[in-house]
Amino acid sequence: MKKYLIFIIILCSNLIFAQLDRSKMPAAGPAPEIKIPDYESFVLDNGLTVFVIENNKVPKISFSLIINRDPVFEGEKAGFISITGDLLRTGTKTRTKELLDKEIDFIGASLSTSYNSISASAVSRHKEKLMELMSDIILNAEFRQNELDKIIMQTKSGLAAAKEDPNSIANNVRKAAVYGNEHPYGEIITEESVNRIKIEDCKNYYETFFSPGAAYLAVVGNISKKEAETLVKKYLSKWTKKQIPNFGYKSPSLPKTNTVCLVDRPASVQSVISVSYPVNLKPDSKDVIPASLMNAVLGGSFNARLMQNLREDKGYTYGIRSSLNSDKLTGFFNSSCEVRNSVTDSAIVQIIHEMKKLKTKEVPENE
Repeated sequence: MKKYLIFIIILCSNLIFAQLDRSKMPAAGPAPEIKIPDYESFVLDNGLTVFVIENNKVPKISFSLIINRDPVFEGEKAGFISITGDLLRTGTKTRTKELLDKEIDFIGASLSTSYNSISASAVSRHKEKLMELMSDIILNAEFRQNELDKIIMQTKSGLAAAKEDPNSIANNVRKAAVYGNEHPYGEIITEESVNRIKIEDCKNYYETFFSPGAAYLAVVGNISKKEAETLVKKYLSKWTKKQIPNFGYKSPSLPKTNTVCLVDRPASVQSVISVSYPVNLKPDSKDVIPASLMNAVLGGSFNARLMQNLREDKGYTYGIRSSLNSDKLTGFFNSSCEVRNSVTDSAIVQIIHEMKKLKTKEVPENE
C-alpha cells in the first residue's frame, strides 16, 4: 500500500511540473497588505512612554525598553559604552549575577541588555516576575569590578582575534575614512582604549543616560492595557527622571576625490574591497524607499548588478553586496567583497562602472 502511495505522489508531481510553461515568467501576485497592529499607549508621571500591543494568540509576553539618546563620543576610552551594556546583565544591588541567572532560568525567560536597551520575554503567566527582574536592573544596577575585569579580558581577546581578520580590519578603516576620528561613528576600540576604562566610567554613563524621560517601553503579548499600566506603574513609577545631554556633531562630507586607503598584508591571498561614503539619509526621509529600491538593483540581492557582473560574468568573487543605510545622524553607502589579489584592480573598476551606470542610465522597467 505504501509503495502505491509513493508511486501516485510521484506521478502527480510529474503531471504538475509538466503543465508549467517555463518560457514565460509567472505573473506577479497581489501585493501583500501590510497590517500594523493597533496599539495603546500611556505616559507615567516620570516621563516613561509605554506602548501596549495586546496579542492573545500565544501565551507569551515581551518587554522592550529603548533609551533614545544621541550618540556619545567616547574618546580615549572607546568601548566603555558597550561594556556598560554588558555590565547591566551582571547583577544588581539586590541580586548577584548567579542569582539573576537562576531566577531568569527558573521561569524559562530570556533577558538581554545593551548600552541603550533592555529586552525580556517569557510565558505570560510570569509577566509580573519578569517585570520585577527587568525593573531591578533598570533601577538598581550595580557595577562590580570583578565583572568589569572579565568583560575587559573577553573584549581584548576579541580584539586580538580581529587583528588577524581582514574584514574587521577593513571595517575599522572604512569607519575612520568615512566619519573621521572626531565622530562617534568613526571611533575604533583598541586594547589601549579598553585598558583605560574604569568602573566609574560605566556608572556615570548609566546614571547620566538611563532616564525614563528618554525611554520608550514596548509591551507586547497576552496582556491588556489596564494590566500593563498597573504592572508598569508598580515597578517603574519610582524611576527618577533626569535631563540627559544632547550633542551636536558635524556631518561628514563626501570626499572631494576618490580616496584609496590601503592596508598591506603580505600573507593574504585575497583582497578585501570596501567602497563607501557618507549619505545624508534620515530614517523618515521620503527618499528612503526609492533609495532602498535603487540599492536592490545595484547590490541588494543575488540577482543584483554587482553580483551578476563580478561573480556570474567575471568570476572575480564568490559574492558581493551593497547597502544603503539611513540614520538620524548620518547614513552611509557601502559595497564590499573579497577577490583574488590578481583581480583587485579589475574588481574595483567594475564596481565603479556599475555605480556610474546606475547614475547615468535609466533602469529598465522589467529590471
